[in-house]
Amino acid sequence: MDIHFISSLTPDDEDRVAPALLEALKPMLALLPIAYTVRIRTASNTVFQQTRTDLADEVPEGVPQDVRMPS
Repeated sequence: MDIHFISSLTPDDEDRVAPALLEALKPMLALLPIAYTVRIRTASNTVFQQTRTDLADEVPEGVPQDVRMPS
């Protein structure tokens, strides 16, 4: 999956918002038993990245059934 997001923020504002966006995505992705890389490149060419390479063996307790991976 490759997602592109185009913003109307200034380059300075993108540099401030990007780390917060990455931090907001981490808990959502932690619910899924997948390996992933999220990379955000701002207009000023600053890169913020989060990678998880380990696959979860089990879905964490409390995760709704509709976000579980098929077995």
